[in-house]
Amino acid sequence: MRFYGLFGQSLAHSISPQIHRKIYEVAETEAAYKIFEIEPNRLKSALDAMTVLDIRGANVTIPYKETVIPLLDTVSPLAERLHSVNTIKQVNGHLAGFNTDYDGIALTFNQRNWRVKDQQVVLLGSGGASHAAAHYFKDQGARSICVVSRSAANQEGEWDYLTYDQLRTQSGDILVNCTPIGMYPNVEASPVDKDVIQSFQVIFDMTYNPVETLFLKWAKELEKESTNGLDMLVGQAMRSVEIWEDHTFTPNQVSQLLAYFRENWTGAL
Repeated sequence: MRFYGLFGQSLAHSISPQIHRKIYEVAETEAAYKIFEIEPNRLKSALDAMTVLDIRGANVTIPYKETVIPLLDTVSPLAERLHSVNTIKQVNGHLAGFNTDYDGIALTFNQRNWRVKDQQVVLLGSGGASHAAAHYFKDQGARSICVVSRSAANQEGEWDYLTYDQLRTQSGDILVNCTPIGMYPNVEASPVDKDVIQSFQVIFDMTYNPVETLFLKWAKELEKESTNGLDMLVGQAMRSVEIWEDHTFTPNQVSQLLAYFRENWTGAL
Protein backbone atom coordinates (compact mmCIF):
# COMPACT_ATOMS: atom_id res chain seq x y z
CA MET A 1 0.00 0.00 0.00
CA ARG A 2 1.20 3.49 -0.86
CA PHE A 3 0.66 6.48 1.41
CA TYR A 4 -0.32 10.04 0.52
CA GLY A 5 -1.58 13.04 2.44
CA LEU A 6 -2.52 16.69 2.74
CA PHE A 7 -0.16 19.28 4.23
CA GLY A 8 -1.73 22.40 5.68
CA GLN A 9 -2.29 24.30 8.90
CA SER A 10 -6.03 24.13 9.68
CA LEU A 11 -7.59 21.08 8.07
CA ALA A 12 -10.47 20.08 10.34
CA HIS A 13 -13.09 20.58 7.61
CA SER A 14 -11.14 19.09 4.71
CA ILE A 15 -12.97 16.51 2.60
CA SER A 16 -9.82 15.51 0.71
CA PRO A 17 -9.58 12.06 2.39
CA GLN A 18 -13.11 11.16 1.24
CA ILE A 19 -12.41 12.38 -2.27
CA HIS A 20 -9.16 10.46 -2.56
CA ARG A 21 -10.67 7.29 -1.12
CA LYS A 22 -13.21 7.23 -3.96
CA ILE A 23 -10.59 8.15 -6.58
CA TYR A 24 -8.35 5.25 -5.47
CA GLU A 25 -11.35 2.93 -5.65
CA VAL A 26 -12.10 3.93 -9.24
CA ALA A 27 -8.42 3.78 -10.19
CA GLU A 28 -8.16 0.34 -8.54
CA THR A 29 -5.20 1.61 -6.53
CA GLU A 30 -4.30 0.37 -3.05
CA ALA A 31 -3.48 3.59 -1.25
CA ALA A 32 -4.25 5.58 1.90
CA TYR A 33 -4.59 9.35 2.29
CA LYS A 34 -4.14 11.16 5.61
CA ILE A 35 -4.34 14.73 6.88
CA PHE A 36 -1.19 16.30 8.32
CA GLU A 37 -1.64 19.60 10.16
CA ILE A 38 1.75 21.30 10.18
CA GLU A 39 2.95 24.45 11.92
CA PRO A 40 5.00 26.83 9.73
CA ASN A 41 8.28 26.10 11.53
CA ARG A 42 7.84 22.35 10.87
CA LEU A 43 7.27 22.40 7.11
CA LYS A 44 10.86 21.40 6.28
CA SER A 45 10.64 18.55 8.80
CA ALA A 46 7.38 17.38 7.22
CA LEU A 47 9.04 17.24 3.80
CA ASP A 48 11.97 15.29 5.26
CA ALA A 49 9.46 12.86 6.78
CA MET A 50 8.06 12.12 3.33
CA THR A 51 11.37 10.51 2.45
CA VAL A 52 11.91 8.80 5.80
CA LEU A 53 8.39 7.34 5.91
CA ASP A 54 8.17 6.81 2.13
CA ILE A 55 5.09 8.97 1.75
CA ARG A 56 4.83 8.97 -2.04
CA GLY A 57 2.99 12.26 -2.42
CA ALA A 58 1.23 15.11 -0.69
CA ASN A 59 -1.20 17.83 -1.57
CA VAL A 60 -0.37 21.26 -0.20
CA THR A 61 -2.89 23.86 0.88
CA ILE A 62 -3.02 27.18 2.72
CA PRO A 63 -0.63 28.63 3.81
CA TYR A 64 2.16 26.61 2.19
CA LYS A 65 1.58 26.70 -1.58
CA GLU A 66 4.31 29.31 -2.07
CA THR A 67 6.56 28.80 0.94
CA VAL A 68 7.10 25.13 0.04
CA ILE A 69 8.66 25.94 -3.35
CA PRO A 70 12.26 26.67 -2.25
CA LEU A 71 12.25 23.48 -0.17
CA LEU A 72 11.65 21.25 -3.20
CA ASP A 73 14.20 19.70 -5.55
CA THR A 74 12.32 20.53 -8.76
CA VAL A 75 9.18 22.44 -9.73
CA SER A 76 7.15 21.92 -12.91
CA PRO A 77 7.10 24.76 -15.44
CA LEU A 78 3.41 25.40 -14.74
CA ALA A 79 3.86 25.55 -10.96
CA GLU A 80 6.83 27.85 -11.45
CA ARG A 81 4.77 30.14 -13.68
CA LEU A 82 1.96 30.23 -11.12
CA HIS A 83 4.34 30.57 -8.16
CA SER A 84 2.20 27.94 -6.47
CA VAL A 85 2.61 24.24 -5.66
CA ASN A 86 -0.32 22.16 -4.44
CA THR A 87 1.04 18.68 -5.25
CA ILE A 88 4.35 17.05 -4.31
CA LYS A 89 5.64 13.75 -5.66
CA GLN A 90 8.37 11.90 -3.75
CA VAL A 91 10.52 9.33 -5.55
CA ASN A 92 13.71 8.03 -3.90
CA GLY A 93 14.01 11.17 -1.81
CA HIS A 94 13.49 13.54 -4.74
CA LEU A 95 10.67 16.02 -4.13
CA ALA A 96 8.99 17.43 -7.24
CA GLY A 97 6.33 20.15 -7.11
CA PHE A 98 3.30 20.55 -9.38
CA ASN A 99 0.14 22.64 -9.61
CA THR A 100 -3.16 20.87 -10.31
CA ASP A 101 -5.54 23.73 -9.39
CA TYR A 102 -5.15 24.84 -13.01
CA ASP A 103 -6.35 21.39 -14.14
CA GLY A 104 -9.36 21.60 -11.85
CA ILE A 105 -10.40 24.92 -13.37
CA ALA A 106 -9.93 23.52 -16.87
CA LEU A 107 -12.08 20.49 -16.04
CA THR A 108 -14.86 22.72 -14.70
CA PHE A 109 -15.08 24.72 -17.93
CA ASN A 110 -14.53 21.79 -20.29
CA GLN A 111 -17.30 19.76 -18.65
CA ARG A 112 -19.78 22.54 -19.41
CA ASN A 113 -18.40 23.53 -22.81
CA TRP A 114 -18.17 27.09 -21.56
CA ARG A 115 -16.42 29.31 -24.04
CA VAL A 116 -13.37 31.23 -22.83
CA LYS A 117 -11.76 32.45 -26.05
CA ASP A 118 -12.44 36.16 -26.64
CA GLN A 119 -14.44 36.44 -23.42
CA GLN A 120 -14.12 39.20 -20.82
CA VAL A 121 -13.24 37.64 -17.47
CA VAL A 122 -13.43 39.19 -14.01
CA LEU A 123 -11.86 37.43 -11.02
CA LEU A 124 -12.87 38.32 -7.47
CA GLY A 125 -9.83 38.12 -5.20
CA SER A 126 -6.10 38.24 -5.85
CA GLY A 127 -4.82 35.13 -4.03
CA GLY A 128 -3.31 31.93 -5.39
CA ALA A 129 -6.57 30.55 -6.77
CA SER A 130 -7.17 33.77 -8.66
CA HIS A 131 -3.64 33.65 -10.06
CA ALA A 132 -4.13 30.09 -11.35
CA ALA A 133 -7.46 31.05 -12.90
CA ALA A 134 -6.00 34.12 -14.59
CA HIS A 135 -3.30 32.05 -16.25
CA TYR A 136 -5.85 29.46 -17.39
CA PHE A 137 -8.05 32.12 -18.98
CA LYS A 138 -5.02 33.77 -20.59
CA ASP A 139 -3.90 30.43 -22.06
CA GLN A 140 -7.40 29.85 -23.43
CA GLY A 141 -7.46 33.16 -25.25
CA ALA A 142 -9.67 35.35 -23.07
CA ARG A 143 -9.99 38.84 -24.51
CA SER A 144 -9.45 40.54 -21.15
CA ILE A 145 -8.76 39.50 -17.57
CA CYS A 146 -9.44 41.79 -14.64
CA VAL A 147 -8.70 41.04 -11.00
CA VAL A 148 -10.85 42.71 -8.34
CA SER A 149 -9.06 43.43 -5.09
CA ARG A 150 -9.62 45.66 -2.08
CA SER A 151 -6.00 46.74 -2.50
CA ALA A 152 -6.19 47.19 -6.29
CA ALA A 153 -4.35 50.52 -6.19
CA ASN A 154 -1.25 48.78 -4.80
CA GLN A 155 -1.27 45.82 -7.21
CA GLU A 156 1.17 45.39 -10.07
CA GLY A 157 1.50 42.66 -12.67
CA GLU A 158 0.21 41.44 -15.99
CA TRP A 159 -3.50 41.75 -15.13
CA ASP A 160 -5.76 44.77 -14.89
CA TYR A 161 -6.94 45.54 -11.36
CA LEU A 162 -10.15 47.09 -10.04
CA THR A 163 -11.59 47.83 -6.63
CA TYR A 164 -15.00 46.45 -5.67
CA ASP A 165 -16.47 49.94 -5.98
CA GLN A 166 -15.12 50.26 -9.53
CA LEU A 167 -16.58 46.86 -10.42
CA ARG A 168 -20.09 48.24 -10.04
CA THR A 169 -19.73 50.08 -13.34
CA GLN A 170 -18.19 47.13 -15.21
CA SER A 171 -19.68 44.26 -17.21
CA GLY A 172 -18.27 41.14 -18.82
CA ASP A 173 -18.84 37.53 -19.76
CA ILE A 174 -17.38 35.38 -16.94
CA LEU A 175 -17.37 36.23 -13.22
CA VAL A 176 -15.35 34.01 -10.87
CA ASN A 177 -15.35 34.13 -7.07
CA CYS A 178 -11.82 33.18 -5.96
CA THR A 179 -12.36 34.44 -2.40
CA PRO A 180 -13.58 32.49 0.67
CA ILE A 181 -16.51 34.90 1.08
CA GLY A 182 -19.73 32.91 1.33
CA MET A 183 -17.97 29.74 2.47
CA TYR A 184 -19.21 27.86 5.52
CA PRO A 185 -19.83 29.08 8.19
CA ASN A 186 -20.33 32.59 6.73
CA VAL A 187 -23.06 31.42 4.37
CA GLU A 188 -25.03 34.68 4.43
CA ALA A 189 -22.23 36.64 2.76
CA SER A 190 -21.51 37.28 -0.92
CA PRO A 191 -18.44 38.98 -2.40
CA VAL A 192 -20.66 41.15 -4.64
CA ASP A 193 -24.31 42.10 -4.81
CA LYS A 194 -26.96 40.94 -7.24
CA ASP A 195 -26.55 43.95 -9.54
CA VAL A 196 -22.94 42.99 -10.27
CA ILE A 197 -23.90 39.38 -11.04
CA GLN A 198 -26.55 40.63 -13.46
CA SER A 199 -23.78 42.13 -15.63
CA PHE A 200 -22.21 38.73 -16.44
CA GLN A 201 -23.34 35.56 -18.21
CA VAL A 202 -21.30 32.76 -16.59
CA ILE A 203 -20.85 32.61 -12.81
CA PHE A 204 -18.26 30.32 -11.21
CA ASP A 205 -17.82 30.12 -7.43
CA MET A 206 -14.72 28.18 -6.37
CA THR A 207 -16.38 27.54 -3.00
CA TYR A 208 -17.86 24.05 -2.59
CA ASN A 209 -19.25 24.32 0.94
CA PRO A 210 -22.13 25.11 0.95
CA VAL A 211 -23.15 23.59 -2.38
CA GLU A 212 -25.09 26.74 -3.21
CA THR A 213 -23.63 29.95 -1.82
CA LEU A 214 -25.61 33.16 -1.73
CA PHE A 215 -23.51 34.25 -4.74
CA LEU A 216 -24.72 31.19 -6.69
CA LYS A 217 -28.28 31.49 -5.40
CA TRP A 218 -28.49 34.98 -6.87
CA ALA A 219 -26.95 33.74 -10.12
CA LYS A 220 -29.62 31.05 -10.33
CA GLU A 221 -32.40 33.57 -9.66
CA LEU A 222 -31.00 35.70 -12.49
CA GLU A 223 -30.97 32.62 -14.77
CA LYS A 224 -27.21 32.70 -15.28
CA GLU A 225 -25.11 29.67 -16.16
CA SER A 226 -23.34 28.81 -12.92
CA THR A 227 -21.50 26.21 -10.88
CA ASN A 228 -19.67 25.76 -7.60
CA GLY A 229 -16.10 24.59 -6.97
CA LEU A 230 -16.78 20.88 -6.44
CA ASP A 231 -15.67 19.82 -9.93
CA MET A 232 -12.52 21.90 -9.50
CA LEU A 233 -11.78 20.21 -6.17
CA VAL A 234 -12.31 16.73 -7.58
CA GLY A 235 -10.45 17.60 -10.78
CA GLN A 236 -7.32 18.79 -9.02
CA ALA A 237 -7.39 15.67 -6.83
CA MET A 238 -7.68 13.38 -9.86
CA ARG A 239 -4.76 15.12 -11.54
CA SER A 240 -2.68 14.71 -8.36
CA VAL A 241 -3.34 10.98 -8.39
CA GLU A 242 -2.38 10.81 -12.07
CA ILE A 243 0.95 12.44 -11.22
CA TRP A 244 1.62 10.19 -8.22
CA GLU A 245 0.51 6.93 -9.80
CA ASP A 246 1.52 7.55 -13.43
CA HIS A 247 -2.12 6.85 -14.20
CA THR A 248 -4.45 8.45 -16.74
CA PHE A 249 -8.16 8.50 -15.99
CA THR A 250 -10.39 7.60 -18.89
CA PRO A 251 -13.28 9.92 -19.83
CA ASN A 252 -15.68 7.33 -18.38
CA GLN A 253 -13.79 7.30 -15.07
CA VAL A 254 -13.81 11.11 -14.94
CA SER A 255 -17.57 11.15 -15.57
CA GLN A 256 -18.11 8.44 -12.95
CA LEU A 257 -16.19 10.36 -10.29
CA LEU A 258 -17.82 13.70 -11.01
CA ALA A 259 -21.30 12.15 -11.01
CA TYR A 260 -20.60 10.42 -7.70
CA PHE A 261 -19.50 13.58 -5.90
CA ARG A 262 -22.19 15.77 -7.42
CA GLU A 263 -24.79 13.32 -6.16
CA ASN A 264 -23.32 12.65 -2.73
CA TRP A 265 -21.72 15.90 -1.64
CA THR A 266 -24.24 18.02 0.27
CA GLY A 267 -21.85 20.28 2.18
CA ALA A 268 -20.38 19.79 5.63
CA LEU A 269 -22.94 21.91 7.40
